[in-house]
Amino acid sequence: MPHRSGSRALPQAAAVVLILVAGGIAYSNSFAGIFVFDDEPALANNPNLARLFPLADALKAPPDTTLSGRPVASLTFALDHARSGGTLEAYHATNLLIHVLAALLVFGITRRTLLTPSLARRFPGAATALALIVAILFVVHPLQTGAVTYIVQRVESLMGLLYLATLYGAIRALDASPRFGAVWTGVAVLSCALGMGVKEVMATAPLMVMLWDRQFAPERVSARRPLYALLVATWLPLAVLVAGGPRAASVGFSFEDWPWWRYLMTQAEVVTHYLRLSFYPSPLVLDYEWPAAKSLAQIAAPGALIAALLVATALGVVRRAPASFAGAWFFLILAPTSSILPIATEVAAEHRMYLPLAGVIALVVLGAFALGRRIGAILPARLSGILAPAGLLIAAVVITLFTTMTRARNLDYQDYDRIWSDTIAKRPEDGRARNNYATSLLAAGKFAEAEPHLRVAVEQKPSFAEAQANLGVALSAQGKLEEGAAHLERAVTLRPDFADAHRNLAEAYALQGRMGEAAAHYTKALETRPDDVSLLNRAAWILATASDPGVRNGARARALADRAVQITRRQDSASLDSLAASLAELGQFAEARRVLEEALSLAGSKGDSGLLRELELRAAHYARNEAFRDR
Repeated sequence: MPHRSGSRALPQAAAVVLILVAGGIAYSNSFAGIFVFDDEPALANNPNLARLFPLADALKAPPDTTLSGRPVASLTFALDHARSGGTLEAYHATNLLIHVLAALLVFGITRRTLLTPSLARRFPGAATALALIVAILFVVHPLQTGAVTYIVQRVESLMGLLYLATLYGAIRALDASPRFGAVWTGVAVLSCALGMGVKEVMATAPLMVMLWDRQFAPERVSARRPLYALLVATWLPLAVLVAGGPRAASVGFSFEDWPWWRYLMTQAEVVTHYLRLSFYPSPLVLDYEWPAAKSLAQIAAPGALIAALLVATALGVVRRAPASFAGAWFFLILAPTSSILPIATEVAAEHRMYLPLAGVIALVVLGAFALGRRIGAILPARLSGILAPAGLLIAAVVITLFTTMTRARNLDYQDYDRIWSDTIAKRPEDGRARNNYATSLLAAGKFAEAEPHLRVAVEQKPSFAEAQANLGVALSAQGKLEEGAAHLERAVTLRPDFADAHRNLAEAYALQGRMGEAAAHYTKALETRPDDVSLLNRAAWILATASDPGVRNGARARALADRAVQITRRQDSASLDSLAASLAELGQFAEARRVLEEALSLAGSKGDSGLLRELELRAAHYARNEAFRDR
């Protein structure tokens, strides 16, 4: 490896500053981003983030979420929560820090690769400048917003940072003194081990280190075998994490709709799309819900392109062509998510291009420089002299354009309705996006506006239980009770443990006067949420006050109401009201009157005049030793 003299220190320091400034400008407006999509189950609804100790809790995440089986990533979010109380700005700040550090490593790896003997003659005196252009394009490229501004996709950027640190440490160990060589080897191995706890794609990092050595330092390969053994050993903790099946509901070979061969076929279109976005990053989409490829004819063109690039890469690797390393970087890093292992819930995702994009950018920038040198060699001196300034101007224009696009994309992540309406505009057949947008409309009481989106969602995928349930709510709220109940029934058939659907179906039945069926579905919801006070009260009330004696069950009503009162520590008037009704149904009127007096006192202290009137009505019944019937 060439020696770096002190004269290079200033340009390198300036390059570092430029990379930091470029990243700061591109993402300075990302801090107002909200929780969207996978952020909600993995972060917003993850109780383990609320505490650092015991550490075992901070390393865990709810099953089948983005953080499941990824303890190192989980810990970083718990640390953010501990220092800021879980503010979104803290999450975004950490994401940006990770991204700019990754860009600095891209700079370091590119520069040191260009200084290797096999490339130094091809890029004389240009290593720092070219590495700087590659790193800045990496840090401002709009395609990276999926791994930076989309908060939970830190798993991608953090894995990318540790992946790059592994390779950078291995490269630095090559020409370091024995003492510092051991330090850099430790950096590489520790980074690799930590990366295995962030995302499974890290499994390819040891192979990439071996390939870099083979391509750029072949004479050192035999001496590096101890390093390779240590890196390969980091596969063991990854194997333990994967064996636990943390995301079995979304990843694996057991999905009827996604056999491995169909997933592989579909990835030909997906990877071609990734390549297009690398050069022209528009439109960017939060959630693709990419449809399965139906035939070989459908993927003929993209399949031929990907096959040709794979063959060219393989031949280049065999011949030790330097450019083939960028191709191997692209394909090897994408292989775990874009080959034969089906990820049924996320067939295509822009954040997967976080690391592969570095290879594409490097290949384009270095290829353009090499082409410029060849053209300059045959042009007159007065013309060849303008090639370098022209190249820098083009790079500056592209960087400015990409920065502007990235800042515009960051704004989409600042509003829930905006990000989902944007997704629908770009992928109108995306039922998942329509369902998520409709969820916001339902919360705002815009039931009629939500209905057409939900109809598209269930038409696209009839087995989409959440969309079926939401459509049932939208219809029921508009008075279309029978049709609404039918969709809710479909939802609970598809997902028997869908507590919200059971709750809403119970409400729909209650509105139709079908109290026995309502009570049954409230009870079913309680199987999943046994401490839900509103469910306990609704079920207890029906069982205690239904007009139909076949529905009433005083003993069961009392048990449910007792549980609600216990959970609320006798500080909830509605729970006390349910308990009083159940006691009256059991004929225990004295006790019912006592409990109701307690409810009246509590409602009075809170100024709840509406509830007070209802409680007084029931008090009159209990005073006459009559159970209350809700007609």
